[in-house]
Amino acid sequence: MSEITADGRPVDLYAVLPHSGEPTFVHANIPPATAILDLSHSGGRFANPLTDLGHPVTVVDDSAAMLAQVHGARTVQSDLATLSLDEQFPVVLVAGARLNTADETLRTALLATCRRHVTPSGQVIMNWLPPSWFSNVTSSTGRIWPVEVSFSVESFDGTVLHAHSTYRLANTTWEQRTTVRRLSRADLHTTLANADLRLTHHLHGGRHFFSAVPSPTPPGDVSPNPTTASPMDTRLTTAATPPGSQATGAARSPVTTAAKVAEPSPSRR
Repeated sequence: MSEITADGRPVDLYAVLPHSGEPTFVHANIPPATAILDLSHSGGRFANPLTDLGHPVTVVDDSAAMLAQVHGARTVQSDLATLSLDEQFPVVLVAGARLNTADETLRTALLATCRRHVTPSGQVIMNWLPPSWFSNVTSSTGRIWPVEVSFSVESFDGTVLHAHSTYRLANTTWEQRTTVRRLSRADLHTTLANADLRLTHHLHGGRHFFSAVPSPTPPGDVSPNPTTASPMDTRLTTAATPPGSQATGAARSPVTTAAKVAEPSPSRR
């Protein structure tokens, strides 16, 4: 039986579930070799292809089993709410529907972590489920090739939707439950503003991805590292840069958090 993470992710599923084009899409919307902090909680599903595309990637997850799926990127085992690295990144990535979590405390903590770790001139790239998705959602079956996916709506009261997904590959089946909250566009802007982030634009190509940037003056003007990097800086250390890439770097100093940090091993392609 597949190991299940504390938040309900079947580890074996993420080892075989391909991406749906998100890494290429993100890559096309940022400068080459930009350093990325991946907070998507997806193992190597997005991080591995982004590394192959030349980006120095740091992946954060509280599950060692999920981090074991990452190849060629640096990994940090830590809870997102308490993550405090002594560095900031020109891009912080949150792919998936994490912004729509029904847990407001978790959403607030996630955005606070994004804000702490993005450079003043950087951006947080997130995707969300817009109101139109909730208006049109139905139970359905499709494929993230070669995995068959059945999505079943259990209940929706107009605000909170409970659903479960069944994934099948050959003779193996995985189940994953989801609870997401409908956020209006006003809710989205308010939620970001409360984290001192500001939505600037939706990314070219759709997919419900948007870019948010730090507000000009964060409360207390406190950041993990006063030395910040522009999106074209090159101060990421060699140890955190996968072979063959030239880093558009994070503003970095030695990690002093209690999180477990592992430097990248050679990429397996």
